[in-house]
Amino acid sequence: MAALALAVAVTGYSASQPPDGADHGVDETTYCTLWAGDEDVSNLTRWMNQTENATDVCTLAAATDIPLDSPPEAVERWNRGDLRDVPVTDTNRSVYRENATLTDEKFIRDAHVSVFAIQPSTRARLSPTDQPLYVAPNGSVLGMIDYRIALPPATTTTNRSESWNLTTHEIRRVRLLANETEIANASGTRLVELPYTLGGYGGQPSTLRLEADVDVSLTKRTETCLAWDRNGTCTAVNRTLTEVNETVTVSDEVEVVRYELSVSGYRATYLDGDLGLVVYKNQPWLGYAVPGGSVRGVWRFYAARDGEWDTLVTSTERGQTSAPSPAVPVQAAAFPVESGPTPSNRSTIQLVDTYGVRMDSPELPEHIHLDVLEGRYVASYGIATRTQTDGTTLENVTAFGLVRGTDTTVPNTSFARVPIRRSNLTLTVQNETSQRVTVRVWLRDAQTGAPINTTGRDGSVFVQGRQIQTNGVGMAILTITRPVGGITARYEPGHWWVDIPGYRGDSDVVALDSPTIAVLAILFEFAVPVSLFLFAVFIVDRATGWRLWPPWRGL
Repeated sequence: MAALALAVAVTGYSASQPPDGADHGVDETTYCTLWAGDEDVSNLTRWMNQTENATDVCTLAAATDIPLDSPPEAVERWNRGDLRDVPVTDTNRSVYRENATLTDEKFIRDAHVSVFAIQPSTRARLSPTDQPLYVAPNGSVLGMIDYRIALPPATTTTNRSESWNLTTHEIRRVRLLANETEIANASGTRLVELPYTLGGYGGQPSTLRLEADVDVSLTKRTETCLAWDRNGTCTAVNRTLTEVNETVTVSDEVEVVRYELSVSGYRATYLDGDLGLVVYKNQPWLGYAVPGGSVRGVWRFYAARDGEWDTLVTSTERGQTSAPSPAVPVQAAAFPVESGPTPSNRSTIQLVDTYGVRMDSPELPEHIHLDVLEGRYVASYGIATRTQTDGTTLENVTAFGLVRGTDTTVPNTSFARVPIRRSNLTLTVQNETSQRVTVRVWLRDAQTGAPINTTGRDGSVFVQGRQIQTNGVGMAILTITRPVGGITARYEPGHWWVDIPGYRGDSDVVALDSPTIAVLAILFEFAVPVSLFLFAVFIVDRATGWRLWPPWRGL
């Protein structure tokens, strides 16, 4: 298989190599996308010649790591199946990951519980220092418990002997706690999957702790010689059986953040029928859908093995041995690749505005070869769009989360509806001189006639490029240096969702008379009647032969 060839072809530290082939219901092509961070082949041509039936995706994965558009569901299937690959042990051996927290008592040794995976979850690499593990409100915790039992050696003295036998041993109870409150439990088994429901709100940090109680019962057999014969043979023996019990509680905890996406915002219909939508969210998100497309956030994903499980240690009475782990959990992670949100269809979806905070881009872990954004990016908490809908009615808004299964769909009624109206801007000259002009600006709602007070809302009026504000009756008086030709004014409203109602802008122009134009107007006023009189004289002269033309003949 392609994945097997990939695992064999690469060389180097074994922890960087994926397991040998697809399994656990994960198909071959999907399997190849789960191992970002594996060591890439140095000679891809040779690898392709040695590999049969390799898909394009697996070929690409052999040479580099593959970014994903959404958190893969295959991660959960793989983890659930691969947990069963933890080696089987007995009372003489304990198997644990290399950095597990171990507990030793008198009889119970190398006891531990280790979280194998929490799913669905996404490690969000928000910045170099902020990289929370987002978990769904409803999910499951996978874990393993192991221990070994150390029986005291048999002892014999002159008149006394002791021996030990193991009576029973068990993992009595496994429980999951969130911030010290038990939220799930199960009867003891070595490999566990505990479903949970995590209370609280989106963005709330929690400590998930997996605990297990390990019990062991032993029997101590004591024989004491009470009498001896002359030959040194014990003739009277006191035999006692003593039951000895021991219990240890082991735990492992993970810091998580509850991920539950909630959205709200505003909606409107532009005067040309376009859809206006403003969507706010409470946590980092993947974007949202609009008619005919979507708005994509800055995030992409990858899946990689959890390095804490690269090595398993087997402990016995004689010591410890280490080996590459046959059980390899995979973790989904999100990282920024864009400086800001982008529409999927630029011909019909216009990004109007983005609200967010600028953050430093994170560095990806060693051996993850993906093009993470350099510098700073905008982690948006609100996106405003204008969409051509061709008459399509917005019924619902679907927002996409960073954790698989946390997409949310809300009805359009969850978004406040904002009307968008026409505005009416009128510019009138109040007074003018050869140097100065005083104008009146009047701004009204074209539908209702109500004044628009720009002082109390987002937006401004610009007269000859000078920004002014109208008052409570929608007016402003302004004196400016007399320009040549005329005066222009325009109303530039703010975003329609900032103030209700929203408005479309308007403009007006008023012409001014210059001195030259005034002289020409006077000349024109006299020239027209004089010209008509002379034309009449000319016609009469031609008709009568009176020789009147030209009038200045006799001068």
